[in-house]
Amino acid sequence: MAAASLAIACLAACGGTPRTADHPKIAGPAAPPAPHRDEGARPAAPDPDLNRPPPRKLLSIDWSTTPLSSEADALAAWEKIAPTGLDWEEKLDEVPAQAVRPLAVALLRAGRFTCVAPPPATECAPLQLDVPEPSPSAGLADPCLRRLLALWSLAQLDPNDLPAVKDALRAIAAIPPPESQLVATAMRAVPAWEKDLLLSMIVIAARAGQRDVVNEVVAQLDEARLIEAATRHHVEGALVVLSAQGHRGAYLAAVVDEDLAGPARVRAIADLVADAADPGPFAPDLQAALVKAAAAKDCAVAAAAARALEERGDRRFVPTRPRARTPEAMMRALCVLASYQPLQRDGEPSLLATYAPPKGLERVLVEYDSLSDTDLDGDGDPHTRRSIDLLPRSGLALPEAEDLARAMRRCTGTTCKSADREFRFSFKPAGGALHLARLEIIERPPCP
Repeated sequence: MAAASLAIACLAACGGTPRTADHPKIAGPAAPPAPHRDEGARPAAPDPDLNRPPPRKLLSIDWSTTPLSSEADALAAWEKIAPTGLDWEEKLDEVPAQAVRPLAVALLRAGRFTCVAPPPATECAPLQLDVPEPSPSAGLADPCLRRLLALWSLAQLDPNDLPAVKDALRAIAAIPPPESQLVATAMRAVPAWEKDLLLSMIVIAARAGQRDVVNEVVAQLDEARLIEAATRHHVEGALVVLSAQGHRGAYLAAVVDEDLAGPARVRAIADLVADAADPGPFAPDLQAALVKAAAAKDCAVAAAAARALEERGDRRFVPTRPRARTPEAMMRALCVLASYQPLQRDGEPSLLATYAPPKGLERVLVEYDSLSDTDLDGDGDPHTRRSIDLLPRSGLALPEAEDLARAMRRCTGTTCKSADREFRFSFKPAGGALHLARLEIIERPPCP
């Protein structure tokens, strides 16, 4: 009995019958299986994208002992760098920061960056639009590699370097087309406050034929320097930035400026005339400028001035047949007429009738067909076909007037050439005056 009581007491002390937990136990993640390795297999090679070897150094120059205090020192360092068309970028990436500016200044001052000479002034010279890359083996003496080094050098300059490179920047501005990138980059290297330097570079670049580059940067000049660029240095782009209404003096000067490009003078005439809204006579200053421009060497300028005066009632300069009985006077008048006729309104009679004799104008047309293989006119050339017509004076007009205007800029005697046609003029006396009796229009074969 005592044993039974002891058993009951033990069960009470243990808190009753044991029970399972209210939530199941969650097993931890299973360990990944050990990779099976063949006893004789080699370990996997490291990923080449994650374990790249350090780049190979191309320069073995101890820059800590390389002097750069003078231009001669820097040029000697360039010889040690020995850049080529193949590796110049990689080598310059290894140049330490303290050496960059001395090298850049020395290279710019050394010059010789003209990679491509201007094309010859021949009719079929190929159009050069791009500057070629240097060959892989090109060295420091190669101008095409040097222009790339100059572009790099311009990007390294500090405003404090400007006094040392002013002449170098001006020399770069004088490089003619097809170069444009280097010239434009040199212009952008000029600090905003250096207006005099920028003006001098604009003038130099304009004279070198860098019209597009100049037009992009000329607006950075202030008003006074824009007027100076237009009136004193004949920079066409400067006049475009100015206005006929706000800068009348500069525009009047442009109208009579024989050193300014013809298209700019023609635009100046058009803008001044448009600004003179009163339909009556022009103001005396504009009248005087137009009268002077009517005798301009550039036929397009003379035609624009003559047309402006004619529309205000002054017909003295309308390009009719001249009184002088010389072929030279006739050619000059026809040159002006070629630019004047496109300015006339629809329905206005051409003034060419005043040049022709009473019987009319004999026109010879030679057409060119590169694909023809039949000699239709018996001249021995299957590619050409000749036709002759006598055109009556009534309804007469200059044929191909715009192309003739271009051709009139390149005349030898009484023969003028454009890229597409050759025009030949023949004059004969009739009734005590010289007349245009014959006009030959010859289509030119294309350049090979």
